[in-house]
Amino acid sequence: MIRNDLILFALELFLCLLLYFIAGFAEKNISKKWRILYAVPIVICIFLTALEGFESSMLGVYIGSVLLLAGFLREDKKTRRLSCVISAVLVLSALPVCLLNKGYRSISYTEDFKTAIGKMEQHYVLAKHKNIDFDALYDKYLPKFRQAENNHDEVENCIAWLEFCSEFHDGHVNFTPNGSYEEMFTAAYNRVLGNDYGLSLMTLSDGTTAAVNVDPALNAQGIFNGTTILSWDGKAPSELGHDTVKYCMGACDIDNENFWRTAFGAGEGGDSVTVAFLDENGTEKTAVLPKTGEPYYTRLKASMDIIDQGIETGHLMWEDINETTAALRIKMMMSDSESYQSGDHSALKLSLREKIDGLKARGIETIIFDMRGNSGGSGDMVKALASLFAPEGTHFYCIDGLWDDTAGGYAVDENGNYLKGTEVYFTGEDIWNGREIILLVNSSAISAADHLTKVMGQFDNVTVMGFTETNGSAQGVGGIKLESGFLSISGSLLLDKDGGILIDSGVDRQSGNKLEITVPFDKNAVKALFDEDRDYLLEMAVK
Repeated sequence: MIRNDLILFALELFLCLLLYFIAGFAEKNISKKWRILYAVPIVICIFLTALEGFESSMLGVYIGSVLLLAGFLREDKKTRRLSCVISAVLVLSALPVCLLNKGYRSISYTEDFKTAIGKMEQHYVLAKHKNIDFDALYDKYLPKFRQAENNHDEVENCIAWLEFCSEFHDGHVNFTPNGSYEEMFTAAYNRVLGNDYGLSLMTLSDGTTAAVNVDPALNAQGIFNGTTILSWDGKAPSELGHDTVKYCMGACDIDNENFWRTAFGAGEGGDSVTVAFLDENGTEKTAVLPKTGEPYYTRLKASMDIIDQGIETGHLMWEDINETTAALRIKMMMSDSESYQSGDHSALKLSLREKIDGLKARGIETIIFDMRGNSGGSGDMVKALASLFAPEGTHFYCIDGLWDDTAGGYAVDENGNYLKGTEVYFTGEDIWNGREIILLVNSSAISAADHLTKVMGQFDNVTVMGFTETNGSAQGVGGIKLESGFLSISGSLLLDKDGGILIDSGVDRQSGNKLEITVPFDKNAVKALFDEDRDYLLEMAVK
């Protein structure tokens, strides 16, 4: 659009100059045909404006092209040259207006939102399951997008999308802005999450709140990793982070949201916060912590990375844990781009069979699948992995929703419940011969990782472990292209054996994936993770 505006600028100025000289030439060479030339600018202007759309900052150009019609209506040189001069001034005046106006050719965030919510009403497959009221969401969020548009604030628009997407409690509902995703969302998180005061907070398994990732500068005031925090600027720790954890994390399962809530609230405050805590002798103390000048998001991200760490090795790489335990790091459900596209994971299965034969020969008795932070991927890879380790025989995976071509959506019965389509099964090979398997997961293991956890978690020899459950978002992903970015949604329907929604939580916000063993996040975990740089979750899995 900007390029075509520049073309229009250049053409209009050139025509002003050309028609100025033609006015003198036409006076000496009288002919009605010269009149037609003075209508050319308005024709060009109308064509390019129709092509790219009206822009208020270009008003000087539009008016200038209209003024040149004076030469079409009157044939005297003075009128024609005066209209050319005035038109050129108007065209030139529009240039700084365009350069200085933040709203020049800006994207309409409100129209983007209206487009998105209209298409979501048609294509979001979990609307009934989650009891989504699109009319209420429209009324609630339209003013936020309108304000972002009026302020010409990309970051404010990004925050509005964060808030809107959080309403669905669905890890597949996400907005990706145009340009640098990381830069834009870092700016949004910095604005939403507040100030860094030198520590993060975590609620422990016993319900108390502890300081974690503590800046050593706070040690002099008696605050260390694991210090019990009693209040934060007069608030109980349980009161912190209720909005920001929803906006910035988008947790599907309420248990995962509860696990992280206080961590997301430790940026709340002004120039300083007053913190009440228990010192090493159990005596209640207070300290005033000034803001460090850095955004809290930086510390929060570092804290989450420490808690959510996986084995530090490459994707689909093995690591010996001890003489009887080996671990396979699975960072995504994709082995390579070719198999992802074709769905043929025979090469992966062959390499795993060979590896398993070697492990058995060495006396390995337990395999840990480290899926912490698994970003999802291919359902075909889920079937490939599950089939290798499943007991021999046929096993259920999922059911595709029944598509109705006439309705242009998934078929439902008279009660609005989805109808079953194709049932998906796989055949177990049991290459591990019933030996122990541990699935190590966390809240950022999502999508196809949710699938593998659901499928393999039902095997008798498999134990699912973690501080937190998997994300709990399992439907196929669709998308809506917008002017300001891309909105991903759950758009492809997957059902469980009884015809219910596979894994994703409903209004109760309890997903279909649960931990068999929840590893307590206690002061031992804090010490191991933040003071000793140990992989505490892995250690507990081995125990």
